[in-house]
Amino acid sequence: MDRTHELDISLEDHLLEVLNALPTILPDDLAVELSAFITPKSTVIPYHILLKISQWSRSPAGLKALQSSSLDPQSYSMVSLLAGTRTSPEKKFPAYVAKDPETERRQAANDKKAVSTVVNGVLSVAGTGFATWWASEHTGLRLEWV
Repeated sequence: MDRTHELDISLEDHLLEVLNALPTILPDDLAVELSAFITPKSTVIPYHILLKISQWSRSPAGLKALQSSSLDPQSYSMVSLLAGTRTSPEKKFPAYVAKDPETERRQAANDKKAVSTVVNGVLSVAGTGFATWWASEHTGLRLEWV
């Protein structure tokens, strides 16, 4: 199930600056979609619009249009477009549905047991060392081999 239409990306100033150069060179349908979010300035832009821009920038027509406008095609890859942004800043993530709640419950219990085992081991070693040091100082025992 494709949920990219549900995701929004924060429209940061650096992203807006890169996108402002595009409406005149984009295909008409994509330019109209983009213009709705950059004029007037919005705080978010849908992920699927950035995806379409990225795909267009890698097409032969997109590469030619960007190069003829002296724009760097690498600035329109998804990595460049998403750099420094936040996904779904309005916090509308779909609800998490566990595949098998019983298995996840058992895994959580096993994780707790593993952590307590490690802590028990560390405290046992530290406690034994301290007890040995304390006993050797306070019981009057001497080193027998000296």
